[in-house]
Amino acid sequence: MPKSVARNNFSPLIWGTFGAIGISLIFYLVQVLGMQSWSAPIYFMAGKWYFVLPLILGFAVQTGLFKAIHLKSKQGGGTVAASGGVSTAAMIACCLHNFVILLPVLGISAAAVFFSTYQNYVFIFSILFVIGGVIYMRRKYQKIHAGGEINI
Repeated sequence: MPKSVARNNFSPLIWGTFGAIGISLIFYLVQVLGMQSWSAPIYFMAGKWYFVLPLILGFAVQTGLFKAIHLKSKQGGGTVAASGGVSTAAMIACCLHNFVILLPVLGISAAAVFFSTYQNYVFIFSILFVIGGVIYMRRKYQKIHAGGEINI
């Protein structure tokens, strides 16, 4: 069986798991770049687990729902297009304060101050977006599962 066919047969649960691992790695690497340390991001995530974990799980659920919608649309002949970009962007936005050294060079030092000062609020706002994304994807899944047309 060709690799592309085998890859497309993974279940939504596996896709969700890979989504969680992928977003965790992206989050970790952004933190490593910003903090310039391999261990500091681990302490940060341990200290802010109540913000980080919902973002990771929400992205995983969105990824799994996306795959489920994709599989259903293939069965029904529909098409699907969506992205977990909002979740990824929200997690990365939470880390921007770590780039204090680089941001003045880019001319956006105010962003570092903003994200550093209001980090918890940015996390809460990001979690709300992730919840909204999960609700949106769930409704689309229910619509296609019921036999309706899908437009994402």
